[in-house]
Amino acid sequence: MQRRRSTTRRVLAVAVLAIAAPRAEASAQADSAAAAAAGTITATDLRLRIGALAHDSMRGRATPSPELDKAARHIARRFEEFGLRPADGDSYLQEYPLTASRAGTPGRQMLAIDGPGGGAIATTDYIAVPGGRGQAAGPLVISTPGRAAPPTGAIALVRVRPEGTRGALESIRGLLEGGAIGVLLAIDGPDDYFAGIRRFYGRERLSVGAPEELGAPIALVRAGALPEELRTALAAGRGTNAYEVTLRTQSEFREERAFNTIGWIEGSDPDLRGEFVVFTAHMDHVGVGRPVGGDSIYNGADDDASGTAAIVELAEAFASLETPPRRSLVFMTVSGEERGLLGSGWYAENPLFPLGATIANLNIDMIGRNWQDTVVAIGRDESTLGTALEETLREHPELGLDIIDDPWPDENFYFRSDHYNFARKGVPILFFFTGTHEDYHGPNDEADRILYDKTARITRLIFHLGRRVADADDSPAWDPAAYRRVVEGEGH
Repeated sequence: MQRRRSTTRRVLAVAVLAIAAPRAEASAQADSAAAAAAGTITATDLRLRIGALAHDSMRGRATPSPELDKAARHIARRFEEFGLRPADGDSYLQEYPLTASRAGTPGRQMLAIDGPGGGAIATTDYIAVPGGRGQAAGPLVISTPGRAAPPTGAIALVRVRPEGTRGALESIRGLLEGGAIGVLLAIDGPDDYFAGIRRFYGRERLSVGAPEELGAPIALVRAGALPEELRTALAAGRGTNAYEVTLRTQSEFREERAFNTIGWIEGSDPDLRGEFVVFTAHMDHVGVGRPVGGDSIYNGADDDASGTAAIVELAEAFASLETPPRRSLVFMTVSGEERGLLGSGWYAENPLFPLGATIANLNIDMIGRNWQDTVVAIGRDESTLGTALEETLREHPELGLDIIDDPWPDENFYFRSDHYNFARKGVPILFFFTGTHEDYHGPNDEADRILYDKTARITRLIFHLGRRVADADDSPAWDPAAYRRVVEGEGH
């Protein structure tokens, strides 16, 4: 009996080895192919790609601009050359509408208060809110958003502390629907805060979608410019019937459009190819600005030609694999990041691949400067993507990279790049970043200042990580507390 059991074990062992050997050989072949693909990501290629995107002829790739359109189409041609599939029908370009808005010229605005100590308010002390236009005259009624609406035919006066400015602006429509014929938001804060708001609304602003017409005049006013009796009543929150107001504002609108460039590779596993790993970077920058030393072109080599070039290199590397990863891969360069995450915001509301089936977003923004061997991975404590990243680093010591957590939490970088629009929709993210520098948003962010070897190693790290995530049996899982905070808004 003992001898027979030994024979049986030997037969089973041989059988297991016979099965395992081809699997091990296939795995080794896949690893070898991946190493060769990663090897196509080179400092030389990145130098050429970043140099083209950040060239002076691209004039800083502002959103919107002909140069940004040129960049989008250039990337689309690369995707086509690599054999990626177009994401939007037969096009690699996802077009989306924009509205450029600006408060009208001060000479065409008016704010006059008829009552004790009243009179015309100087144009430096108020500014029109884009979206509001027209003229209204009527009694001034102190209002508190969320409480009783002002009487029909009145102009609502709302006291706004700096920390409540966003909420007050969002309440304007509710005041108008409640019967107000105009809204005056009195900013009760330091004069320099109001001056900052003036600068913000005095510049042209971009928003996604068609122009929003509020159908009534809306203005922000410095609370200190109001008559003293009115300021006292406003601070106390009590109404007064002593004032009549004439308010006239004008907004200027211009309809624009911009593109995201998107290509994809279908996964090799019939059961998993309906899930997606999305790689993103923004291809826009801030355009032409105030000259510094005679240079007015803000080239944006690090921000974010470095990330954009990395996306192109990743697309080429994955396309070179004879057998793609099990899950599908999406490569996306978005526009409008510098104007408020507009392109990724549009995609998040109009996805070309289901967000519910998007298992990860790996975002790349500014990976070309500062440390030689260190990269920040923002969000790695939020999901098991952090564990996958650590395992990838251990398997690839040849990259010579160290990963650290966000060392600048007060800068709120988490909310300032395109991964955020995926995270808020429930997609686990990692954001690769090497920090700002003295050339950030300046004309000296040029291609000759990029650390190309480091940029190539970071891009190869993202290649290996993306392959690991796309081939894994299980999709990344959120940390429950992070999910409640980021997706459900707990604590906000």
